[in-house]
Amino acid sequence: PSRAVPPAPTPSPRAETRVSVSPPAVPFATMSCAALASARAACVAPLSRAALSRGRRHFRSRRALAASAAAETSPASGTQKVCVITGANTGLGFISAREIAAKGHVVVLAVRDTDKGAKAAADIERALGESGAPASSGALDVMRLDLQDLQSIDSFVDEFSAKYDRCDVLMNNAGVMALPQKSLTVNGIETQMGTNHMGHFYLTEKMMPRIFAARGRPRIVNLSSVAHEWGHIDFENTNSDGLLGYVASGWLTYGRTKLANLYFTYELHRRLRRFGGDGARVDVNAVHPGIVDTELPRSLNFNFYPQLKSMGSLITPEEGARGQIEVAIGDAFENVSGKYVAEMSGPRGNPLGPKGVHSIAESSRWSYDRDAAERFWKVSKSMTGAVWACLGETEQPQIH
Repeated sequence: PSRAVPPAPTPSPRAETRVSVSPPAVPFATMSCAALASARAACVAPLSRAALSRGRRHFRSRRALAASAAAETSPASGTQKVCVITGANTGLGFISAREIAAKGHVVVLAVRDTDKGAKAAADIERALGESGAPASSGALDVMRLDLQDLQSIDSFVDEFSAKYDRCDVLMNNAGVMALPQKSLTVNGIETQMGTNHMGHFYLTEKMMPRIFAARGRPRIVNLSSVAHEWGHIDFENTNSDGLLGYVASGWLTYGRTKLANLYFTYELHRRLRRFGGDGARVDVNAVHPGIVDTELPRSLNFNFYPQLKSMGSLITPEEGARGQIEVAIGDAFENVSGKYVAEMSGPRGNPLGPKGVHSIAESSRWSYDRDAAERFWKVSKSMTGAVWACLGETEQPQIH
C-alpha cells in the first residue's frame, strides 16, 4: 500500500514575480543549536512509526521514528513534502537533502550506489543530531536509481510508488561532466546525455502520476549550467557518434546536455500548461547553481578546479545549493514556472558581487528556440521510449 503523507495545503494563486535568492543571514554550518532547534521545532507532524516501517529495505531515518510532541502540535501540520533528489549522496544533492530534511520534509535519496547513499543519510542525521535540534517529522529514505539504465528507473518508480502516495518535489540533480572518453549507457545512449538529460526525462515521465497526486503546486527542478551557452544540438547526430561527434574531451557534449536540460524545462512547462487540469498546477524550473567546488570535475583530463579555487572563483556547495533548494521548497517560487534561475557571481553575473545569490535570469537565445525544443522532445521520446501518456500524448516517434 502507498504511504499516506499529510497533504500540503492548496496555496492561493498569485502573479509571477522576479525572484532573487540571497544568502541566509546565518549559514547552516554556523547556525546556533538554539536557532536550528527552534526552526526544526516548528516542523510538522511526523509520519507514524508503522507507516515508515512498511516496505523499507534500505536506510531508514531513526529521527523520523522518534515522535516529537512539539512537532505533532505544530501549527505547520499538513505542509510536509515528499522530495526526491537524484544524486543526493554527494555535492549539491547532499546539501539539498540535508537542508530540506532539516525543514521537516521527507527526502528520498535516489542514488546509484546505495552504500554511499546510506553513508550520506547517516552523515545528514549526524549533522542534524549534533546541532542539538529535537527529532522532527523529517525522514530520509535511500533508494537505488541508476539513470544510465532505463530498467533501473522503472524499478525505482515502482518501489517509490509502492511506498509513497505522492511526490511534491522532484529534483533532477545528478549529473556527470566532460567525460574524456565517449561511453554508452546500458541502453546505448551516450553517457553524458543519458545521465544528465535522457535518464531524467524518462524518470520525470514515469513519476508524473505521483507528481499529479500531490496537492497544491508540486515542483520539478532541473539542474542545468552556464555550459548550456556553448551547447548545440546536432539533430543529425544526437548521440555524438563518429570521429567528430565527441570532441574537446567531452566538453561540447556536456554543453549539449545542459542545453537539453533547458529545452526540457521550457517544453515541459508549455506542455503542462496546454494540458491543463493537474498539469496547470505543476511548476518546472531550471537552475544554474554556479561554479561550485564539488566532485563534479572528478573525470576531467585536466582538473583546473583547484586553480579556480585558489583564485577565489569557486563557490562552496552550500552557496551553490541555495538556488535549487529555494526553487524546490521556497515560498518565493510558488506559482513560478518555466524559468531559468542562475547564480549571479559567475559568468554573465557580477564577479565582484556576493556569492551564492541566485536570481531568475535569461538563458541563451538558442535555448528559447521552441521548434528545436519540440523537436528534441520527440528525439528524447524516441531514444528512451517515454510516451508521456500522462499529458495525453500517444505518438511514439521513431527517429534514427
